Amino acid sequence: MPISSLRRISAVAACAALVAGCSTLPPPSATEGAGKFADAHFHIANYAYQGASLKQLLRDYMKDDMVRSTVMPLPLQQKWDGFEQYAGDKVAPTYYLGPKAELYYYAFADAMYAKEYLTLTPAEQSRLDLMITGFNPMDRYAAQHIKRALLTFPGAFAGIGEFTVHKELVSRKIAGDPISYTAAGGKQPPDTTEKDGKLSLYSPALVDILKTVAETGLVATLHNDIYPADVSYDGTVEALRPQNNYEAGLKQLCVQAPGASVIWAHTGLGRFVKPTRDHLQMVSRVLDACPGWSVDISWDIVQERFIKPEPGMPTTDEWAQFVTRYQDRVLWGSDTVIYSRNVVDAKGVPTSMGKRMTFDQYMAVPKITSPLFEKVGPQISQKVRVGNYVKLFDGAKKKVRAWEAAHAADDVWDLSAR
Repeated sequence: MPISSLRRISAVAACAALVAGCSTLPPPSATEGAGKFADAHFHIANYAYQGASLKQLLRDYMKDDMVRSTVMPLPLQQKWDGFEQYAGDKVAPTYYLGPKAELYYYAFADAMYAKEYLTLTPAEQSRLDLMITGFNPMDRYAAQHIKRALLTFPGAFAGIGEFTVHKELVSRKIAGDPISYTAAGGKQPPDTTEKDGKLSLYSPALVDILKTVAETGLVATLHNDIYPADVSYDGTVEALRPQNNYEAGLKQLCVQAPGASVIWAHTGLGRFVKPTRDHLQMVSRVLDACPGWSVDISWDIVQERFIKPEPGMPTTDEWAQFVTRYQDRVLWGSDTVIYSRNVVDAKGVPTSMGKRMTFDQYMAVPKITSPLFEKVGPQISQKVRVGNYVKLFDGAKKKVRAWEAAHAADDVWDLSAR
């Protein structure tokens, strides 16, 4: 179907949703109950764009207990370098850990999923919240990509991300020039201490993106570690620098785009970036300085540290106190990548091939945080598991549909002058 036809069809859908006030949600009873979840952090495709269709997601994974979900294809593709001979060329690289080759932004994903989303029934669409991911957050043209996606596929998107600024070895592997090479006068931003750093919270492109988020009503999911971790391509930890945290950078970013609705992923934690004793105090200070920001408590390896903290980490009781204090600004997420990676051993011998996750494997993730939810009680638990998600994304969809309707006549080929 030609894109022009898709725009006409989706514009009608967008206007219909606007008139209806986006009231295509399941009845309240469908989102209530101790076993109900809405997944604020779900990756439908991996770093090689193996994944699932929206129909498969709805049919095979979103059964009674998973009432809503974001749809976040990963923004980065792992390059399969022809000269590296990764794993002796016996298996393709499908994850960022292992191969030396770089990661690059893959914009086609936005069109792939938007096209399918617009073929779903209103009831199916009401359970999914599609995110724009195919943009480089250090590129000032990224704001145009976001608007172009909205104007080309009106009625499809509710947010952007997850996109990454500082993330362990991922930031190091992303293709592009170091800031020290391109910056006028060679001046480095304060959060880019390494010579070859390519991403920064002080980038004007990030401000452009978050101002676009505020203008359009989209929700943004941002991954930014709370402190730097120097990790090599094979997962060797070279240095952890919790004393050089990113608190100041995050605060200055939100101040420059105060109207943006942002979900800070994993409260700044990761595979190698573990919570320090004062982690929750830092996160609290960021949330207090950024009233439009929320956090998600996602990623199984991060969630395990809530429940089974190591010495020097916040206790489960302290996490419960944090969730209670910010009960309207915390969202649960799985951070599931629905298609697993190819695995090789230390000698480069393949040990297992990636495949689509089973329903039982996916639904095992919500069980990890059960002890935390028991501590905060049913009312707060319901907000974190479902209520905050519904409120945030329902509000976003209504605003985005209104923006699309107001800008329906905009020329997608002439956004540079705006």
